[in-house]
Amino acid sequence: MNNIDIERLGIKGGPNDDYHFQEKLNRITVEGSDDYRLVLFFIKKGTRMPLHDHPNMCVFFRLMFGELSYRSYDKVEDKFKYNDFSCDEYQELLETQYTVKAKKVKEFSLKGSNMMLVKPSHNNMHEFVAEENSCFFDICLPNYSDHSCRRITYFKEMADDSLSHQERMANITNLQYHTTPPKMPVDFDIKELEYRGEY
Repeated sequence: MNNIDIERLGIKGGPNDDYHFQEKLNRITVEGSDDYRLVLFFIKKGTRMPLHDHPNMCVFFRLMFGELSYRSYDKVEDKFKYNDFSCDEYQELLETQYTVKAKKVKEFSLKGSNMMLVKPSHNNMHEFVAEENSCFFDICLPNYSDHSCRRITYFKEMADDSLSHQERMANITNLQYHTTPPKMPVDFDIKELEYRGEY
C-alpha cells in the first residue's frame, strides 16, 4: 500500500479534475468480484460520508490526496459486530430502527498519504467529512454482499440520556440502524464513474 499512488492506479488529474468530481461523492470501481473490490472515492470539499459499517470485512484504506475529518466506532456486542443474524432479522433491525451500543475508537484528521486498516473487530465503522477535495483508495476483502453478514448499513448516532456515567467515560454511544442501499441516507448519493485508467 505504501507504493500505491493515484498515478500508479492510472488516474490523471488531481483535486480540481472535473471528471472525477462531477458530484459530491464519486466512486470508481477499478476491479471487483465477490472476493474483493478495488475502489476509488472522490469526495468534494464539505461533503460528509455518513456513518457506515464493513461487516466481516477487512479494508485497506489509503488517502491519495486531500484531507478528511475522520471518526470511527465499533459495535460492542458480538452479535451486531459480526452481523450474526438472518436476513429476516436484519430487515427487522432496519424497520424498527434498532439501537445498539458502540464505542468511539478514533477521531482525527487524515492528511497526505495516511493509511488505515479496517478489521471485522476493530475500527469497523466510520464517517468522515472532506475538508478539501479528496480522494481515497479502498481494497475490500471480501467485497460487500446482499446477504446480511456482509451488507453495508448506515447508522445514526443517537443522543440518549440512558447511558451511564461509566459508559460515557468509556466513549460508549448509541447507534441506530438507519438504512441500506438501494435506499440511501437523506441528502446523500454516490455517483458511479467509469474507470478510465490502467494499472
